[in-house]
Amino acid sequence: MVRVITQDTYDEVVKENIEEFDMTPEEAIKEAVAQFEAQGVDLSNIIKDLALSSGENHLISVAVEKLKEISSKSEYDDNELLKELDILMAECKKDIAHRVRAGKEGAYGILIDLLESKLKLYKREQNSRNELLVTTILKSLTALMEMQPDLLDDKAMDIIKNILDSEENENVLVSTLQWISVCCLKHEMNRQGLTKDITNNLKELLKNKENKKLLSETLQVIRRLTLDDDIRVEFGKAHEHARDLGINLLDTLSELLDESNSPTIVCALLQTTAALLVRHELCARVRAALGPLLAAHYDDAHVAHHAARLITALAGNDDVKRELVKTGLVPIVVSLLRRHSSNPTTTASMLKCVSALCLREASHGRAFLEHGVADVVVECLNIHENVADVQKNGCWAVRNMVARYRDHNAKLRELGIEAVLQRAYDKFADQFGFDIKSALRDLDCDVKFDEQWKGRGVQMER
Repeated sequence: MVRVITQDTYDEVVKENIEEFDMTPEEAIKEAVAQFEAQGVDLSNIIKDLALSSGENHLISVAVEKLKEISSKSEYDDNELLKELDILMAECKKDIAHRVRAGKEGAYGILIDLLESKLKLYKREQNSRNELLVTTILKSLTALMEMQPDLLDDKAMDIIKNILDSEENENVLVSTLQWISVCCLKHEMNRQGLTKDITNNLKELLKNKENKKLLSETLQVIRRLTLDDDIRVEFGKAHEHARDLGINLLDTLSELLDESNSPTIVCALLQTTAALLVRHELCARVRAALGPLLAAHYDDAHVAHHAARLITALAGNDDVKRELVKTGLVPIVVSLLRRHSSNPTTTASMLKCVSALCLREASHGRAFLEHGVADVVVECLNIHENVADVQKNGCWAVRNMVARYRDHNAKLRELGIEAVLQRAYDKFADQFGFDIKSALRDLDCDVKFDEQWKGRGVQMER
């Protein structure tokens, strides 16, 4: 069981080291950290670099207190507010301990109240000064709530909904979307509440085709709404979120894929589309022109990587998989695999794509082999012999291609595939040794499988 302490306990030990043992602040901190770590204490939520020489309070506590004083006044200097917000942001960006301290000091409630009042002012007077105040408060909330999304409450969700409903300013919308993104990480209830409220708003934001920054942040929020990373929840709704978002957004995403020329946006669109393909009917609805898209970005390894992941997701539907192959996708995939064979990440995703397209489809395996994929696969496995993902996906691709179509087994063996797979087995037997042996078996190579269970002839008692 992990042991924890409070910030006050840590502070007392550091001060004791200074006063009782005549240590410098740096020595006192170093000694206190070593002492607690030796006792197995988790110090991840403890601020270790206390400004002890400046008094009792840490800079972050002073900043929160000043923000509280400012917010309580009917009139105050905006420059003073911006200064304290900048200090708070800088402190929160240091580590989770500073953010926890700020949260305990009441920073969240102060920022929400300030945001609410400044939004009202901004609606009355839409000028650059008020815009700066609103965006700075939003950025402060984002910095404060990174990795502590529990702070989000119903009042904040209403503010988010109102901003997305009424605001058109790019900077305000981008800052709001960034705040939403940190609220969605590792917090299932936040995702459930936000998905219910803002799906239609996200669909409207996707219409900003020319605004790359706004579009990119919108796609990031969509992907984060489909996460399932909150270990405190036994059963999340990631599948339902992806399904509902897919029903509402896939057609729009497909249109954007057809029209976008930016590699960065294309990658984000491919990644987002793949995250939503959780049901067969959703796969069938995607009509992305993958062939022309890949041709347009042939030399971009990142686009190829995300396109391969999307194709792999689509291949989960057998009907869609057959349609993809009929459209002439096979030679494009082989060509891309050859073109980006030096990139381990893209190579691994392309090999997994080949594996998915050939699964349970003898004609697809024949098509890939007839288009010269065999020598490319062997080349990739030789180039990246120490990359586990490439080796694993490569052996899957080989196995699925030849499992139901073995006419090219002799050619594959001539290319040295047996030695390549044996070498992979020597390195990665503990991770995916059975998969490698399965590929060797389907290549008609000599392979010995270990018996997973052996009966010992012992009579069982009734």
